Amino acid sequence: MPAPDRPPATAIIVGAGRGTRFGAADKVLAPLGGRPVIAHALDAAEAAELVTTIVVVAGEHVLDTVAELTASGAWPKVVATVPGGRRRQDSVAAGLAAVPPGTPLVAVHDAARPLASPALFDACLIAADRCGAAIAALPVADTLKRVEEGRILQTVSREGLWAAQTPQAFRLDLLRRAFALAVERGLEVTDEASLLEALGTVVTVVPGSLANLKITRPEDLEIAEALLASRRSAHGVMG
Repeated sequence: MPAPDRPPATAIIVGAGRGTRFGAADKVLAPLGGRPVIAHALDAAEAAELVTTIVVVAGEHVLDTVAELTASGAWPKVVATVPGGRRRQDSVAAGLAAVPPGTPLVAVHDAARPLASPALFDACLIAADRCGAAIAALPVADTLKRVEEGRILQTVSREGLWAAQTPQAFRLDLLRRAFALAVERGLEVTDEASLLEALGTVVTVVPGSLANLKITRPEDLEIAEALLASRRSAHGVMG
């Protein structure tokens, strides 16, 4: 149960992508530590104190398998598994439509980020409750180059640049207004924070984690395996 002074929240776990760069359409079902990638993201949302319900959004190509997985009872907070859309924002909109009435906060999280911690969900939700919108992010550490046709055009200053992660948490009314604005203006974005920025809402940054990587390419899965094994070893968990 959420703390008495914190409102309940719904986590929307989005796994509707086609896995083009990964090389397999069913990326969220790829095995990680002997379980599907999406299962680990669900574990984090289930364990988050402020999350009281979970909505899962899956692509049509994996919907039946994901629905069977979420119906197993392993994640009691799951209240709906719904099909996604062509674009990310279409999939998130489908998730928003399934949020239970009376839920003031939502956290949107990529199913392909299996190693987010429950504490990160809670931190983003606390910040969103206070400020309206908050995302997990990390300062950019690498030197950035602008490249065209395989040639460097210039070095880009990384000062003030942060790499966005998920969870991204919002007051539900604000996020719904932002989606309505996107439809009105024909906006197409790659994350929900961009919609809030278009609405003129200040988005707060919560420090993310290097472990909270997104499974995009096959080698990312190998890194996640190593991180998961290290985490299990640190906690004395076998397998």
